Amino acid sequence: MQKYGRKFPHILAFSLFVALLSACSGNNGNGSESQPATLQSSPSNTSKSEETASPAGPDTSAEVKLKMVLIGDGAPDVKEVYGELNKKLKQDINATVDVQFLSWADWFQKYQLLFSTGDDFDLIITATWAQFADNARKGAFYEMTPEALQKFAPRSLAENPPEVLEAGKVEGKQYALPMNYHEITINGYVVRGDLMDKYGIASIDSIDDFEKYLDAVVKNEKGLVPWEGTNYDNWIIAKTQLEEQREQYQPGNLGLRVDLNDPAAKLIDDIANPDQDAIDLYRKMAEWNKKGYISKNALVNKVTSKDSFLSGKSAAFLTNLLEANATYQTVKANHPEWDVRFYPANTTKKVVANSFMANAMAINAKSKNPERALMLLDLLRNDEWYNQTTTFGIKGKHWDASADGKLVLLPASQGYPPDAACPWGWRNTKFYLSPSDGLSNYDEVLASYRERVVNTKLNNFAPNLETTKSLQAALKEVENQYELPLRLGFVRGDVESSYQTMIDKKKAAGQETLIEDIQRQLNAFLGQ
Repeated sequence: MQKYGRKFPHILAFSLFVALLSACSGNNGNGSESQPATLQSSPSNTSKSEETASPAGPDTSAEVKLKMVLIGDGAPDVKEVYGELNKKLKQDINATVDVQFLSWADWFQKYQLLFSTGDDFDLIITATWAQFADNARKGAFYEMTPEALQKFAPRSLAENPPEVLEAGKVEGKQYALPMNYHEITINGYVVRGDLMDKYGIASIDSIDDFEKYLDAVVKNEKGLVPWEGTNYDNWIIAKTQLEEQREQYQPGNLGLRVDLNDPAAKLIDDIANPDQDAIDLYRKMAEWNKKGYISKNALVNKVTSKDSFLSGKSAAFLTNLLEANATYQTVKANHPEWDVRFYPANTTKKVVANSFMANAMAINAKSKNPERALMLLDLLRNDEWYNQTTTFGIKGKHWDASADGKLVLLPASQGYPPDAACPWGWRNTKFYLSPSDGLSNYDEVLASYRERVVNTKLNNFAPNLETTKSLQAALKEVENQYELPLRLGFVRGDVESSYQTMIDKKKAAGQETLIEDIQRQLNAFLGQ
């Protein structure tokens, strides 16, 4: 993912966000599923170096080279940072790790292929937004038995609350180690304060205020794109303007929602017919597109809105608070005159805290060294040096800590921005540092959201998506063909008619059948 990731990440640190479908192979669709492999401490499931493990602990006499798959585009100094990590890792558990990144542009397709093609890797990021439960049911991940955790990841057992580990279970079995972090997704607008001041815009407290900002840019800043809406992150406008303005819970990325105030927990289409809020948003997007607020090549643009903003080509983008703060600190080093600001989209509504499984790490069922991989995860999750090095970079070069324990970014931090290298799966509240010199309203925004958090059992609902896999694929095609142009304002004619066509296409693709299937599972989960 943090994927609107992710997901929408880090990136996606607070959320990400991304509509996902499909799942890894391992089930032919007839209901038979391969049995998940099990990580145990017995000789039959250990690498050669662990076969002679003594009761005192694992045998690490043989060096092991691990491969870890993460999501995102990494950071310029990733090799240097992990080079330092590997020096210490070699001393601690006689292992090294090589990191592979799956680019946001096509990560989901490549993610699933890793399992279906039998790619040789040991660890991988997983999450609710990456169909963790579905992949676990199909044997993609090793089961981490209590015995294995006690032997190879004792600190994760001893130092993490039970509810953290519980979130990584499917049908009672542990298939992932979730982040030990209470995460809240806070999405909003990133803009340039110098332009706001220049054109007399005091604050951005609504989409209408954001529109005034975009209008000022398009009329006065020639050569600067107001908002670089793209094929990759087009979902964010709908998320901030529809999802976050409603008090709701969304199971996975199925285009469904539950009203938090509905005791029956009835699932409905996220833009169910009729949805005047969605129609009004699509009309506004059409106006924005016509007026030039959105880039003309948005439907095919592979450059993210953030990258466009950082390069000085556009004046705004939408993202989460964590990425906004990292952007602020990056831009401050090169263009302090821009005065980067962040304004949250949701200022009054209830919010749902993310599940611990919003970011997590799993071990490949086909890993040749699952025990050493689990030992690495134990260090990444629970050791301060490993956790902060992979999150913030090399201390003294990329970052430092202030006297009051806050994060101080050094000039070299541009080579390894906080969270940029996808350490989300092992994020830990104990080691995560608040910025000492970040967005002026960072603490204020975070406190506001925490005051409005609603805890719900729904967070750990993990539906089995295998029986509706074909429906999900068909609905994804409908989204790409009919909803994406509406989101980015490329439907200039009768927006309501185009919206109705989309709804009809979703029904024809089996949306009602999908709702019935997930509702049945949700009712069983809630015991009703």
